[in-house]
Amino acid sequence: RALPGEELKVVTSFSRAFGQINAAVEARGGMLKKVTYHLSGSDIVIYFGVPTAHTNDPVRAAQAALAIRKIILDIKAPTVGNIQPEISCQIGIASGPCFVAEIGELRGRREFNVLGDTVNTTARLMDRAAKNQILVSARIYEAIAPYFECLELEPVSLKGKSAPVPIFELVKSKE
Repeated sequence: RALPGEELKVVTSFSRAFGQINAAVEARGGMLKKVTYHLSGSDIVIYFGVPTAHTNDPVRAAQAALAIRKIILDIKAPTVGNIQPEISCQIGIASGPCFVAEIGELRGRREFNVLGDTVNTTARLMDRAAKNQILVSARIYEAIAPYFECLELEPVSLKGKSAPVPIFELVKSKE
């Protein structure tokens, strides 16, 4: 339970963190699309390759993921009700075909959206990630392996997939 005045410290701290995350994503050509808040934390959806594609979007996404993890690890969360909350992240990266469109009424509320199996796979990788771990699909691994240190992990069963899926942990840049 927050003490009087502590709510503002929490809001300010998280607003600053989301601003830093957005800057890290935009600097690499990505788009922070959606932030969803839960009692246990927040989910952030980030796209690379839409609406503007680059030949190295997987590398850009990996760079952004490492930058986001550093931002999260460097946050000193404000004390709330005499408790110092622990801040961590779980990140998943996948690529593949998606349905990309602006959805909504022509003269009403419209929203740019990316839908499909690739989005679902990314979310499932994120759910599988341990605290402060970045998991990537085989397709991403193949694209980033020359530039990043990755560890091959045991294939995992993911909802919607008929066979176990190869996954890799993105550890750090080789630079």
